[in-house]
This record gives sequence, C-alpha cells and structure tokens, in this order.
Amino acid sequence: MASGSWSQSESAVSGAEAKERMARGWFATLRREAKLTARPFSLAGRIIARVIICQLVLTAALTTVAVLYARRELSRGFDATLNGWAANTLAAVRYADTQVPDLLFDSALIPPSSSRRHPDLFEIRKSDGNLLARSAGPLPVELEQGGSFFDFVLNGIPYRAVVLRQVPVLDREENISVPQRVTVIYAASRVGFHEQLMELGVSVAGVSVLLLLIVSVVAAWGVRRGLEPLRELAGQAGAISVLNWEFRPPAEASMAKELTPLTSAIETVLERLRESFRQQRDFTSDAAHELKTSVAIVKSTLQTLLQRPRPEHEYRAGLESMLEDCGRLEDLLGRLLRLARIEQWAENGMNRKLGVTEVTSTCEAAISRIQALAEARNIQIELIAPQEVHLQADPEDLEVIWVNLLENALQYSPVGSKVAIHVERNGGSTACVSVQDSGPGIPEEQLPHVFERFYRGDPSRSRSTGGFGLGLAICKAMVTAYGGQIQAINRNGSGTEMRVELSIGTADTSS
Repeated sequence: MASGSWSQSESAVSGAEAKERMARGWFATLRREAKLTARPFSLAGRIIARVIICQLVLTAALTTVAVLYARRELSRGFDATLNGWAANTLAAVRYADTQVPDLLFDSALIPPSSSRRHPDLFEIRKSDGNLLARSAGPLPVELEQGGSFFDFVLNGIPYRAVVLRQVPVLDREENISVPQRVTVIYAASRVGFHEQLMELGVSVAGVSVLLLLIVSVVAAWGVRRGLEPLRELAGQAGAISVLNWEFRPPAEASMAKELTPLTSAIETVLERLRESFRQQRDFTSDAAHELKTSVAIVKSTLQTLLQRPRPEHEYRAGLESMLEDCGRLEDLLGRLLRLARIEQWAENGMNRKLGVTEVTSTCEAAISRIQALAEARNIQIELIAPQEVHLQADPEDLEVIWVNLLENALQYSPVGSKVAIHVERNGGSTACVSVQDSGPGIPEEQLPHVFERFYRGDPSRSRSTGGFGLGLAICKAMVTAYGGQIQAINRNGSGTEMRVELSIGTADTSS
C-alpha cells in the first residue's frame, strides 16, 4: 500500500514538472515568435510622439493664423499711414502771391521719408495734367489710372502707392472762391513692413516652439506617469507561473476604465489556465489510477496462480480472468488514444474530407452494437426518427457518439425500463439527437462535470460501476470537433436526456 501511494505521488510530481516545462516552452516559443514577427516598440513613445505631432500642427496653425491676422492689420495701418503722408504732401501745395493766382510747391513742408535706405516717392499734377512737383525718383505712369492703392516693384524694391485724384488744394486765399484741384501720388517702400511681419512671425514661432517644448516635457511625464498602472499590471501578470497562480491587479489598474477590460481578460485567462492545468493534473492522476488498478489485478492473479501448484482448470480460469483484465486495459488505452486524437482534431481543425451521412442509419448501427447489453439488462431501446436527416460527418464518429450515450443510458436505467433515442431537425439548419434514459437523474451540482474525463457521480471506483468515466468525455470532444453542442438535462425526475446538436450545413444539397 505504501509503495502504491509513493508511486502515485511520484507520478503527480513528475506530471506537475512536465506541465511546468511545457508552459515554459510555450512562453519561450511565444517570445521567439514575437521577436521574429515584429520589432519591439514603446507604447509611451508612440503616445508622446502623437501628442508632439498634434502640438506641432497646432503651433503651425496658430503661427499661420497670427501672421495672417497681423499682415492684415499691418496692411490696414500702412495704408492709413500712407494716406496721411499723401495728405501732408498735399498740404505743401500753396497759391503764389501773384496777380493771377498760380500753384507752387513748398518742399520744406513735405514729411520726412519713411525709410532712409529707400526714400519715398511722390508726384503732384494739376487738374490739366501738367506736372507740379515730383520726388527724385520717377513713378510709373500707369499708377494714375485705376484704384486708389497700387503695389509695384522699382529696382527690385517693393512699393505701395496711394493716389488722391482731383482733391482741392488745402491753401485758402480770399480772392479765390473755387479752389484748384490736383492729383497726388505718394508711394512708400514696403521693406520695413515685410521686416516687421517677418519679425512678428519669428517671435510668434519662437514662443510657440518654446511652449511646445514645455508642453512636450509635461506630456511625456504625464503619459509615463499615466502608464505606471499598466507597468504594475504587467509586473503582476509576469509573476504568474505554474507554481504561483495568484494575481492581484494594482488598485489604480482596477479603477482605470481603460485597464478594466485588460484586467478582466487576464483574470479570465488565468482562471481558464488554472482550470485547464487542474483538468490535466486530474486526468494524469485518474489515468494512472485506472492503469495501476488494471495492472495490479493482473499481477494479483499471477501471484495467486504461482502460490502453489494447481489443477489445469484453475490455471485456465485464472488465464481467462487475466485475459478479461487485459481486454479491459486495452479498452481503456483505446479510449485514451481516441480522446487524444479527437482533441488533436479539434485543436488543429478537422481537415478530413467528409461525405454526407444519414443520421438515422448511424443510430441503428449503434443500437445493434449495444443490443446485447440492453437484452442482458432487459431494457428496451426505442428509435424515434420521423424523417431522414443528413449532415457532413464520418458515420463511424457518429456511431461512436451514439454508442457511448446509449451505454451510459443503459448503465443508469433500471432493469425492465426503456431508453429512447430521438432524431429530428431543429429549425432546419441543425440536427438534434437526444438519448433519454429512465434512471434517477443527475444531481444539479454534478451536471456541469459529467463531461469531464474520468468523472463519475459515484466517487468510488469499484469495478462494478462499469466503464472508466471516459464515454461522455469522448462524446463531448467529438461533438466539439464537429462544431456542435452537447448538454445533459434532467427530465423532472423521469430520467436524464443527453442532447446533441450538430450543424447540417450543405448536407441537404449534397445529398
């Protein structure tokens, strides 16, 4: 008994070590694939870069708007100033002290030039078009026609001119009732205007860039500080291992709305992994127990036969018992291999080419295989199939499902009762097959576990229960591989119903 306990605990420890090595191998593979598929990047760096880009766009937009607005206002101010200079030039026109009043120009009264490098230009013409006065530099003749303001380039220098057409002379004489009229053209260089505009643009851009740097530093600090709960969450998740399933998300991560889905997902995945490892551990322990039981029975029979000389018929009976136990062991190994193969199909995708199968015929074949067991227990099996149902599946797979369900129903139905199997279409797109027994039903707390491997409602593992607790697990794995669903339902004290739903797909058109 002690050696058996030691071997069982040794197998559990070796199984845990194997699972830990397998988990480490998975993580290492994931890390290698991540390095090969993409280069690592910083999430905080991306956020900061996007913030800086947005700030740059905003800075450029604000600078452009400020320069355009300043250009408009400076242009208005320049035009008003230019108009004032033209009026001051007009004030330099006076009447001569002669018998016949004539106009003269007093150059001492003209305003100083707005720029020493580029002197202002002016020209004054009488109402008859004759030239009264002009500056040292000539003005283009075409400025006399058109609007009030003109832009032109003289010797590579931009100028802006204003034209005061036929304005009365400001000088007043008592003997002149109607003042004479003149046309004044005044032009000033726009170099100073452009320099002011450029200086303003540089100033606005410099201040904006300085503010951008300050905002970028603050944004970088804020983003890194804001991502601190994510780093703590990653640290907690990285500490999870096969030997440490504890996960305590930081308080800030739990309170952050953006991290709540991630925290919930990690907790869900962790719970599923824990349950998966538990199932694997239980499966290894249960399989070892079943194998150990069968081997121990064979060994016990051999030891009994070798204790003393026996007659031939006792040796024959012992060998027949050993042969029966070997058949039981072979059945267990066959079920384990079948379950492993089905789970491999479900994991890698069922790539087999499947033909169209008529479900009722597979049910009939399953009934014929299980009929001997039903007759031995005096249980009647009734097949109810009002119409033919076709679907894409392997008939042997379907037959295995129905045999396991019928065997389970016969095991828990009382002697002399009836087991029914129903085949029908559910909504036209699903085939529904249900197996109903006449047993006592399944306790509600056991319903979620009936499809687990090696699970039995009776905790004892006596050989009289029949089976290994793998039949429903095989059904579950095979139905899942076909993309279907299976569930156990109590029928209000009148037995249990095992319901299987499989998609029909394009089976009807193929048939």
